[in-house]
Amino acid sequence: MTTERTSAYAQAVVALAQGEDALDAVGTELRSVADAVESSDELRQRLTDIHLPIGQRLKFVESDVLQAAHPVTRSALAMIIAADRAGELAEIAASVAARAAELREREVAEVYVAAPLDESRQRALTEALERTTGKRLDVTFHVDPAVVGGVRAKIGDTVIDGSVARRLQELRTRAGR
Repeated sequence: MTTERTSAYAQAVVALAQGEDALDAVGTELRSVADAVESSDELRQRLTDIHLPIGQRLKFVESDVLQAAHPVTRSALAMIIAADRAGELAEIAASVAARAAELREREVAEVYVAAPLDESRQRALTEALERTTGKRLDVTFHVDPAVVGGVRAKIGDTVIDGSVARRLQELRTRAGR
């Protein structure tokens, strides 16, 4: 859920990234970091624990993990952590992605697959989704073993669920009648 506050942080990140002509890189890196934080209870706890001195929380930004990240990505993360907003990182990253897509006259699509796709399959799936929706899309791929097989895509408020998990659920529902 994007609030005025997360939107304001996202606007600040977008402005910084645009100023350095690095909006694509920063958006991608911020999303990757947000995904990593969301998937690691330990990392999320370390970044959001207000009882830890800010210097300890900011060490994450200086870590080897982020050494290759764009300086704007590291600055944005430092700003978010220092403001005690690390718990909102996923929402801020999503808002940055949406704003970046809007600036390019595109829409954000979140695609979930059971296993990583190579570049050619990602491109083919992106083209198929663009044909299906009639929209130009900025697609982010996520590996989610719960999908089992197939694809689940979320584009704005629209969900396209061609996953094996959904088909199995439909079979269970029909069998339960």
